[in-house]
Amino acid sequence: MSFRIENKYELSTAKLPELYEFLKNSSAKEIYPKRLIKSIYFDNHNFSAYRESIEGVVPRKKIRIRNYPKNSVNFNLETKINSIEGKFKTTKKNINHIDILKKGYHDCDYGLCFPIIEIYYFRKYFSIFNLRVTLDTSITYNQYKKKKRIPYQDTVIMEIKSENLDNFNFIDKNVPFPKTRFSKYCNAVDELYTIDQMIYF
Repeated sequence: MSFRIENKYELSTAKLPELYEFLKNSSAKEIYPKRLIKSIYFDNHNFSAYRESIEGVVPRKKIRIRNYPKNSVNFNLETKINSIEGKFKTTKKNINHIDILKKGYHDCDYGLCFPIIEIYYFRKYFSIFNLRVTLDTSITYNQYKKKKRIPYQDTVIMEIKSENLDNFNFIDKNVPFPKTRFSKYCNAVDELYTIDQMIYF
């Protein structure tokens, strides 16, 4: 199991020229073509994953099914765990997603979890030395199988990830944007669910 360190930066699209200038000056290399990502997040009736994330509890986790609609019919079940040591992710590939979406997923900590939120966005991938940099744009939040939908066309999320703490000396010295705590899942719940819905879901 390998833990990683992760910094997030939330910017407006007006900052994109400045962001690309930073990548150019940092000799960033694009390592993968831009692609559309779809994630379906799961939670239990108490919204435990949401609440623990908002409260900053560790360890905590997020559970999602992810696929890449334009170039893959495969679906992966991912569990992202945030612990004192750092962050890591487990993945079960090529799952029977239809069955899990219909019946729910049983987690050892959260119990039976159900699909709550669908999130779509485009991601670009770069590397700076040994750092992995991703840019997420055109983020859209949907209530699962419901019409309520929130587009976030004016938001760009940059994530910088590494398994080596020393690499983050570069980040602290060179990134001209403030770090932020950001969770697509938590933002989507905040926008798409009322307090009453979270209590009686």
